[in-house]
Amino acid sequence: MKIAIISDIHANLAALEAFPEKNCDRILCLGDLVDYGPHPKQVIQWIRENNVVCVRGNHDQAAGYQTASHCSAPFIRLAAATLRYTIDVLSSAESQYLQRLPVHSELTIAKTRFYLVHATPTDPLYGYCAASSGLWVKELEWVDGDVVLTGHTHIPLIRQIGAKTLVNPGSLGQPKTGNPEACYAVWEDGAVTLKTYSYPVESTVSAILEMPLSSSVQEDLIYLLRTGAPMPQLRTMSAR
Repeated sequence: MKIAIISDIHANLAALEAFPEKNCDRILCLGDLVDYGPHPKQVIQWIRENNVVCVRGNHDQAAGYQTASHCSAPFIRLAAATLRYTIDVLSSAESQYLQRLPVHSELTIAKTRFYLVHATPTDPLYGYCAASSGLWVKELEWVDGDVVLTGHTHIPLIRQIGAKTLVNPGSLGQPKTGNPEACYAVWEDGAVTLKTYSYPVESTVSAILEMPLSSSVQEDLIYLLRTGAPMPQLRTMSAR
């Protein structure tokens, strides 16, 4: 049994269409299908057409319910600008799909219990725990499962905490690893592997330049896609 685990696509259709795990048995997605990127409609369609099990992220919540995404301070300006675009292009049915996504999901595959959440078990949409944080020990006390899948940080991790395996696949559509390659994870017969792949970044860049955004917002989004890291001024802001 082979399961692909993806997260934080952020309307990056080029990254999603280049996804290399075409023959996996299941795809699990940890949310944030939309915002930041140019193709929210098409990403939602791809997720639905491929029967992906998906939970709701904070940007899905924001687009579906037309509210703030409550993302980290350095990205508030980018999120707000692209959220207006996202809301404008989504149909009511697509917005309702985002609203109906569960904030967490539990399923058993091959006798392994998986717990899916976008952020953290105690704060499914907005909670933030760094990979090495001791808070994960308390967070996982809430979970009845073998493998806990979480996204939100855009940083991949595999961590064993007691009998539970914590996995963050990183971001497929907006990695923040210092590498522009899309990130994901694979669970196969009990073993978890973190993986990356290249995709046509410039295709997404071209589409961002067609979005009705200020040049400064476009520049910041493009820099992040090309480098896998925020613009220097955003890094400075996050350090404050």
